[in-house]
Amino acid sequence: MFQRNDEARLFGVTAVENIFITEYLPAADGDKIKVYLYGLYRSQFGEESFGVKEMAISLSIEEGQVLSALRYWERRRLVERVSDQPPTFIFHHLGQRFMTGQDQISGDEDYILFSDAVNTQLGSRRKLRESDISMAYEWVEDLGLPQEIILMLLNYFADTRGAHFSFKSAQTTAVMMKEDGISTTEDAEQFFSHSKRTHAGARAVLSQFNLRRLPTEPELALYRKWTEQWGFDDKAIIIACQETVAANNPSFSYLNGILDRIKNKVATKGSKAIKQHFKEEGQDVEQVKMVLQELGLQHVSPYTLMSAFLLLREAYPVEMIILAAKSVRARNGKFEDVEPQLMTWAKQGLKEDKQVIEHLLALKKYMPKMHEVFEASGMDGRIGETDLMRYQQWREEGHSDEVILEAGKRARSARQKLSYIQRILNDWKKQGVKTLQDVEKASLRPQGGSKKKVAFQEYDQEQGSVDTPYAGLDLLKEARDAHGK
Repeated sequence: MFQRNDEARLFGVTAVENIFITEYLPAADGDKIKVYLYGLYRSQFGEESFGVKEMAISLSIEEGQVLSALRYWERRRLVERVSDQPPTFIFHHLGQRFMTGQDQISGDEDYILFSDAVNTQLGSRRKLRESDISMAYEWVEDLGLPQEIILMLLNYFADTRGAHFSFKSAQTTAVMMKEDGISTTEDAEQFFSHSKRTHAGARAVLSQFNLRRLPTEPELALYRKWTEQWGFDDKAIIIACQETVAANNPSFSYLNGILDRIKNKVATKGSKAIKQHFKEEGQDVEQVKMVLQELGLQHVSPYTLMSAFLLLREAYPVEMIILAAKSVRARNGKFEDVEPQLMTWAKQGLKEDKQVIEHLLALKKYMPKMHEVFEASGMDGRIGETDLMRYQQWREEGHSDEVILEAGKRARSARQKLSYIQRILNDWKKQGVKTLQDVEKASLRPQGGSKKKVAFQEYDQEQGSVDTPYAGLDLLKEARDAHGK
């Protein structure tokens, strides 16, 4: 066996005929030229272990691209496939191919006829590259689609995308046709008729978005999904486009979200049903917005609360829901607090918004006095319905405004001020306190036993714990008396 050494490989010469440069190179793209030259170089060494996989790694391209390039040169009779397992190719001498009449001119007549047909159909509208025709011919060989259908496909793309469409984008449709079992010109005509509708519909959507361009493949795929899988008609989709006005940059993805949201909510997907749905949904949205506004949550999307709101509306009138939202906002409440407020009103027998309004108006008269209590005790925040109901309770228990205010002053250092005021008033009620003069008399409480224990020793200095009982005494005065001062 005779072999070349590595130096011969590295510093030797690979002969490339001028015929290749003048006749074949201009029509081939870069990858095909790379594969041919590298294959010609490797063929000099007779390496049985070097194949398509190794060439793909060496050239940093996909194996499929290598095979595609080799088939390209095979059609031109520069390369001959002698085995499929593994793929084995012989590189012929170009001079010999021309001398024997086995060059591309006399060989591969099917490809030549296909090339002529493509040039006849599109040649007047664009300059066709040999690589484009070769790619289209691969759809015949690899996908098994008849040449007539490929020509129809190219004509369809020229009509819908313009004469300078990308052959790679057409390849995606060719694969789809293969998967759909398109095998006759009648099948192809029906397929392209349907595709033209999809293309026209997608362009109409782009027009709604004020976008003057052709739809992309992903956008066409979405439109097919809306019409073929979800059942929307073209007019219904255009109506849905009007719902994207709130978006800063309306898009197919945004529209897809809208259609996805409603696809199971309407029995039919026609334009009339969709228009009616959006009309009703618009009314619901406005109601949710009113609730969010009362809660101070205008930035929240109404659709995030739509389901919860509709459930709430089944049990309560919208007017009461809005009033409840207004009420809970005073306590810095959220949407989740609206239902408990409604339930509280229901327990009080308030089942209509008129009754609630009368209830709130009755409480409103306590607002000025409760405001004084807030200031006297150092409380922050807005006065809510619960606060006013508490004041109403104090008044109904017989406490005067002056006594309540005095209790507020004494709660200034407490953490839970309202609870502390309540304990003071409860203690004063037991002592019969009704006026400020009674408060002074109740400041000292006689203690049993020989040893006097001052109230500040009994009272937790936190003065805010709900569990801490109110002592009911003037702590500073009692402390002074206990120490003889």
